[in-house]
Amino acid sequence: MTVAYIVAVAGKGGVGKSTLSALLVRELASRSGKVVLAVDADPNSNLGEKLGVTVERTIGDLREDLLRRSEEITAGGSKQEAMMYQLRLAMVEGREFDLVTMGRSEGRGCYCYINTLLRTYLDSIMDDYPYVVIDNEAGMEHLSRRTCQRMDVLLVVSDATKVGLATAGRILDLAREMELAVGTTMLVINRVRDELPQALRGAVPEGFDRVVLIPYDQSVEDLAASGEPLSSLPKDSTAASAVHRLARELK
Repeated sequence: MTVAYIVAVAGKGGVGKSTLSALLVRELASRSGKVVLAVDADPNSNLGEKLGVTVERTIGDLREDLLRRSEEITAGGSKQEAMMYQLRLAMVEGREFDLVTMGRSEGRGCYCYINTLLRTYLDSIMDDYPYVVIDNEAGMEHLSRRTCQRMDVLLVVSDATKVGLATAGRILDLAREMELAVGTTMLVINRVRDELPQALRGAVPEGFDRVVLIPYDQSVEDLAASGEPLSSLPKDSTAASAVHRLARELK
């Protein structure tokens, strides 16, 4: 049986996690010739927009529906079976990727139950795909919830700032404290103009297996400003070429 190769993307807000995730999905689908599973695990969901698809329902929506209909579902059968069925319906299926979107938690309560269901659901479908790319919540909260406990690669994204680099270091520390099963760790410093400034080189946290620089690409900013998906980005653009080189280091 094939075991999926899991890439988890983390970092503070605004550093380009979703952009990197979307470019990786496109690159890995192109390289493998197979459908990639994309998981938008950020409540501020925009991976679907980056990939150029419309998300009709999120797992957060399903959670609220489950709470409203709890008595009806309990009377008719297993709550977990009902939720797992709805999770399958909520998946957006594409030619190069399938997308599952976490969405927001609304109302009272916590995400504990839905995270457990998400883990169960992902565990049941992941190995149907050669690659899984998980775009995580900003900061460190999602790792601490242990939604994804196994990662072949943890990509921690930072911008070229001391705050971003410090956050990246804390995320790596947290992954180790949580004893998550991580294969390779990479620090990805995004939107670097020419080269990393001398003043920041001493701020790069230690402990990562690799440090990768993604150059600033005006075409990515132009697409974001116009609301166009990254599928419109030429494959020979600066950012796409850098992600291509990064993906070559994956299995």
